[in-house]
Amino acid sequence: MSQPSSATENKLSHYDVLQIAHDATLEEIRKSYQALALKYHPDKRKSHPPECNESDHFIHIDRAWKTLRDDRLRRIYDAELMQQTEEIFVNEVLTDADFERDEEGSFSFHTCRCGGYYILPEESSNHEPIYVSCDECSLVVQVNVIQKH
Repeated sequence: MSQPSSATENKLSHYDVLQIAHDATLEEIRKSYQALALKYHPDKRKSHPPECNESDHFIHIDRAWKTLRDDRLRRIYDAELMQQTEEIFVNEVLTDADFERDEEGSFSFHTCRCGGYYILPEESSNHEPIYVSCDECSLVVQVNVIQKH
């Protein structure tokens, strides 16, 4: 079986390197890491000296394990991965009716679970869903604008 080149591996996520799902449990991550480490570790190779890309592959496996086993590092990695793929993870779907006006009536807001705010832009008249980020954390909500007659 041919191994991915270094250039290809650099584009693989840690999840791809460990051959696991993005929602894998710590136990699933550990089992995959152990199996792949036994297969690719330079000291565990029996028949022949490891090829250069096999040693590199083990380094990628080890790096993925060290990141995904730590909950804090995994959350940071997931956030960076999401930004690279430009994929939006929608935390909640709201309508513009779910937003409150501030006391002065100058903007509409909705409270995030972190205590921050989603601020609804005023120029939301195209009636297509818009995505609003929390001003304190990385959560995003989809806001469906209701047509007012």
